[in-house]
Amino acid sequence: MLEVKNLRKNFRGFTLKDVCMTYMGMIIASSADVNSLPLKRHEIVLAKYLSIFVYSAIGIAIYLLVAAATKVLGFPIHVYPINFKAVIYGILAVSFLNAIYLPLMFKFGHGFSGIMYIILIFGFSYGISYVIRLFEKLVNYDWFQNIVSFIMNQSDTVKMLFITALALIILTVSCLLSVKFYKNREF
Repeated sequence: MLEVKNLRKNFRGFTLKDVCMTYMGMIIASSADVNSLPLKRHEIVLAKYLSIFVYSAIGIAIYLLVAAATKVLGFPIHVYPINFKAVIYGILAVSFLNAIYLPLMFKFGHGFSGIMYIILIFGFSYGISYVIRLFEKLVNYDWFQNIVSFIMNQSDTVKMLFITALALIILTVSCLLSVKFYKNREF
């Protein structure tokens, strides 16, 4: 059976915070005009895509520090525990959002794409409930249960590799689009 409740819990907990931390880094970095640097346009695009993972790692580190400080100082705040699944969900969410955001940024510039990023984050954070409800409805179909059963019967390593491959495919297609858009963009 699909772990729908765990997906909701992980998304509300760490995943949304990782998405927001990466958003802050990407928006700040995207606002800087790097077009005057002696770099080729495809190098600039690749650097932006690699920065997704750097900002995500920084977000994880900050989250762990804040969680530890909250616990040590005894603040009466509930901090969602971070686990391997939450990190994977966070990386997938960050990859998906930036796979949409970065081509928009390289096509239209920082202003329009920054607004779109905010819309994407709100749409993603509120839309995940609708996606989860859709999965709950699909669970009643045999073909969907067979797919879910196949995936759930795999080892955690295979699941992680599948999610990583999915994120890399999405990011590769997005990166190719971004390179094309940025090379054709007039400044």
